[in-house]
Amino acid sequence: MGLRPTCPKAMMDLPSLKRQQDLQEVGIILKIINERSLKMEFISKELKNLMIYLRISGIDPTLPKRISYAKAKKLSYEEFLELVLSDEFERKEARALNIKINKAGVANLESYSWDTTIQYDRELVKKLFSLSFIEKKQSVLLFGPTGTGKTTLARHLAFAALKAGHSVLFTRADKMFKGLKLSTLDGDHNRTLRYYLKYDLLVVDDFAIRPFSCDEADNLYVLVIERYETKSSIFTSARAP
Repeated sequence: MGLRPTCPKAMMDLPSLKRQQDLQEVGIILKIINERSLKMEFISKELKNLMIYLRISGIDPTLPKRISYAKAKKLSYEEFLELVLSDEFERKEARALNIKINKAGVANLESYSWDTTIQYDRELVKKLFSLSFIEKKQSVLLFGPTGTGKTTLARHLAFAALKAGHSVLFTRADKMFKGLKLSTLDGDHNRTLRYYLKYDLLVVDDFAIRPFSCDEADNLYVLVIERYETKSSIFTSARAP
């Protein structure tokens, strides 16, 4: 019986097992499991130390159940290794996504709710969720009265972009302009500009809710020009263009 890997990339690249020595030590883990016939409630200290050394200790909580399953299904070593490494790969992917979410300032969101009485172009929004605008280096303006869900939609689009592997930053316009202004006083303006220029998707919330100062207008011009046809942006605003 063969198992289909839940993460084919993990099986091909084995990103956490970069050295031949690591592969040999995974073989040691399997040998320990086989020779000692570990019970569900017991994982040896030696095995735990090996998992910590290989940085795959996340396997530990689910390993007893996986051992029991492997015995019941009479899995081969290769099938068992594929199973536990798929578990670890998924855990690391989820952890990496959570780190990106926190860094981007985006909440871990459930699927977007289409159940609303607010009138909007649903087909256009569905097209936005395909993220083709990011691939085409295009930008999006979401505008409408307060309370119509602009920020919620922008956050869901940002989350979808993160899950798709894009780098994302979600920020409020006032916070961004304040940071750029302070960086001018600190002599760190160019580095701060590069910070906002580097992301695949920059989401600026509450944009243009008041008139821009001269400095803000200058910074906005640079951001728009530098990101034009190279990166994508989403702006939300309560003011129509």
